[in-house]
Amino acid sequence: MVTAGVAAYLLWCVRSILTPFLVALFLAALLDPVVARLQTHGVSRGRAVGSIFLLALGAIVLAGVLILPPVVAQVTDLATNVTVYAENITRTAERLTRQADRWYESHQPTLTSLGMNDKPSEMLQKQAGPMSAAVRDVLDSVRRTLAGMLSQVLWLIIVPVSLFYFLLDYPILRRRFVSLLPVARRREVDRILQDVIEIFSSYVRGLSKVCVLYAMTAGVLLWILRLKYALFLGAAAGVFYAVPYVGPALSVVSIAVIAVTTGKSMAFTALAMFLFVLMHLAYDYGVTPRIIGGSVGLHPLVNIFALMCGVTLFGVWGMILAVPVAASIKCLLVHFFPRLTEPPILDDEQSENPSPS
Repeated sequence: MVTAGVAAYLLWCVRSILTPFLVALFLAALLDPVVARLQTHGVSRGRAVGSIFLLALGAIVLAGVLILPPVVAQVTDLATNVTVYAENITRTAERLTRQADRWYESHQPTLTSLGMNDKPSEMLQKQAGPMSAAVRDVLDSVRRTLAGMLSQVLWLIIVPVSLFYFLLDYPILRRRFVSLLPVARRREVDRILQDVIEIFSSYVRGLSKVCVLYAMTAGVLLWILRLKYALFLGAAAGVFYAVPYVGPALSVVSIAVIAVTTGKSMAFTALAMFLFVLMHLAYDYGVTPRIIGGSVGLHPLVNIFALMCGVTLFGVWGMILAVPVAASIKCLLVHFFPRLTEPPILDDEQSENPSPS
């Protein structure tokens, strides 16, 4: 007990440097089922881990050579022309506001009776301050996030190296953790732990595949439409897809903003948004269920509730991990309360259908 207390105190003292190691351990737990499957085909654990790292390195190099340079070029061009695009947005907004004012004037008696006493231009002027503050907050948040990521450059070394060794010795680490528990509970906890890890692993692997395919499809679609910055928008759409509900909405808004700022017509903008939404629905109801499958098996309302809880407690990362965490909680509840999986039976139904004696 004293040794455990001393160890806990030391870990608390160095808690500021534990995060990359915890990230590596979490990734090792997610990748362990893949290594285990390779081992069932006669591949040694060391060779399986090495193969995974070589495959990941090859994918990173390929992406860095083929995708990263044009994406960086498009982002640079977008940053260079941001002033011109801002002027385009201003002109478009003024034109649409004038049209809205004329429509308001032609229907003013009806709209006034419905409680709309201000012209659209006047409403925009009233909301200009809060909208500007919201935009500044978003930009500041992005700036802080990027600064935080840049300050963790050392993680690029610590996480991969730690992941390699964690992955090599993960079964031993898991058994050692389980061995600290009472003997009567070891097998049960080990089974629950493996079930939870399998849920996370299946979900993350499936979501990663879907995000890559989603980014490729979105990039090709926007390239066919001849929309500027198609590659950058496609890559961003693939990243945003990892955040359910909110991510695709951000992608649609981004496409609309880029289309308007680069001088496209409103008809083209509407067409691009419509085709993108169709593509998104095809993924949501066709591709994603086939790839991710029943790895979570949650009701849509539970998904939404979990996402709201995740974003409230932990922000964007909470939204990304909310679904597998909720599925893990469901797994624990089903394990401890098996009757939850049974269809509900009312008392009158039970009396009408008595069990045979």
